[in-house]
Amino acid sequence: MKKVLVLMSGGVDSSVTLYLLKQAGYRVQGLTFDMVGEGSRCCDVKDILDARRVASMLDVPHRVIDVREEFKKIVIDYFIKEYKSGRTPNPCVICNREIKIAMGIKIADSLGFDYVATGHYARVKKNNAPHLLKAIWREKSQEYFLSMIKREHLNRLLLPLGEHTKEDVRNIAREMGMMVSEKEESQEVCFVGKDYREFLEKAGITRKKGEILLKNGKKVGTHDGYHLFTIGQRRGINVSLGKRYYVYRIDAAANRVFVAEWDDLLSRKFIVNNVNWIEEVSFPLKCRVKVRYRHDEVDATVEDIGDEMYRVKTDKPVFAVTPGQVAAFYEEDMVLGGGIIYERED
Repeated sequence: MKKVLVLMSGGVDSSVTLYLLKQAGYRVQGLTFDMVGEGSRCCDVKDILDARRVASMLDVPHRVIDVREEFKKIVIDYFIKEYKSGRTPNPCVICNREIKIAMGIKIADSLGFDYVATGHYARVKKNNAPHLLKAIWREKSQEYFLSMIKREHLNRLLLPLGEHTKEDVRNIAREMGMMVSEKEESQEVCFVGKDYREFLEKAGITRKKGEILLKNGKKVGTHDGYHLFTIGQRRGINVSLGKRYYVYRIDAAANRVFVAEWDDLLSRKFIVNNVNWIEEVSFPLKCRVKVRYRHDEVDATVEDIGDEMYRVKTDKPVFAVTPGQVAAFYEEDMVLGGGIIYERED
């Protein structure tokens, strides 16, 4: 009987994942990472207790492992460093790769487990090699957040919710009498509390008056701190120019925020680095690319320009390509890989 270590956040998705794998005949055990302690929006004390209760109800062993030190070093410090540099990171992708999956597999190995499972809505298809695919339920598909998982780890990952909708999952939880059946979903950047700006300021990024400028350098206003903005943002600019303006570029070193009209934020070229290729690819690569989780994919060509950097040329303009965000590459439903947007090219 194959053994699966199920990563449990205390929410309905991972709880039903545990149930489905047990029903499928696997020998399962729940594992919850204590990542941030109290005060976060996920994996706090209440969530750990919820995970433990579900495991107990299903007569499954459950353990908690303290990874707060590793989580701070790998995810939180990365998040703060990126914002300090004027970039907009996606810490969930890094957490999935380095904490949940990589550390999960390491722990699974030490305990003699064959697989690690999570409650992500995505699929792993294993032919001669494992492939990461979108979930059947497109509205919730979360393969984007898994696009930087190492290829060798994909073969050890089970994602049973990839064949289900959220309503399926909640109905299963209701039928089983799980106390988490109506629990709200966790949000992105779960460790920051209600306001990421407040979190950054507590971490040492202080508010400081700076200039708001047009692309040509003309000053049109002031702001209270560059960390309050991200590329494509319109709210909070507070300049009256008779047209709608959006954050175009952030110069963290000079504490300047540049704004421009919508069309100026449309681009067809950008550079990506730290790319994790899940599939074997050759260049120039014809594919589709998504530059944020809720953005649509667009057709693109990827060129290898050396030094582990890649130029992405899209067939149609993309709005607000943002340094620090993840670009995920696709061939139909299959994820080819993912990387970090380095810079936009005008």
